[in-house]
Amino acid sequence: MMNEEMNPSLLVKFRFVDDKKSEVALLSFEQYSNIKELPITKECKIVKNQKPTLSKNDVAAINEKIKRLSKTHTQSLSE
Repeated sequence: MMNEEMNPSLLVKFRFVDDKKSEVALLSFEQYSNIKELPITKECKIVKNQKPTLSKNDVAAINEKIKRLSKTHTQSLSE
């Protein structure tokens, strides 16, 4: 049985406040939820019939950004 958490299955269009254009990537539900919760996310929605603009390496880099941001966000909430 495959692990559903890490199985990218949602085509998601998102944009952070400092980005000029939206990106489309194949993400897991967990990744989608994490991006949606970030305070820097301007747009985040599930789409269909669009070509991903991000590679798996790009998504890995975004995951690292999410980890750093969510730690910072969590720390600021606890202060």
